[in-house]
Amino acid sequence: MNNLTEDQIMEAENDYWVDMAESLERLHLNPDFQNVILKGYFTDKAVNSVSLLAKDSIVASGHRSAIMEDLIGVSSLQDHFITIRNLGTVSDEDDAE
Repeated sequence: MNNLTEDQIMEAENDYWVDMAESLERLHLNPDFQNVILKGYFTDKAVNSVSLLAKDSIVASGHRSAIMEDLIGVSSLQDHFITIRNLGTVSDEDDAE
């Protein structure tokens, strides 16, 4: 039987998110990550995909759904990073407690 208290579980979960946020922050400082993910994926790929959505040939061939799935992938990764930041960053109010 597991004897962890609710506080211990919460602390372990908080530690996990803080560790993830710190790792993400280090990644954001890495020039390769900035170039490949932040610029290449979040910006260039997203803009290119959006521009393809209006092309007649894409519409006629029925490829819009594949492009939308690409955009959903970009959005999902951005959302994951936002979640990590939100759950792993200690706010000023939390520090005061």
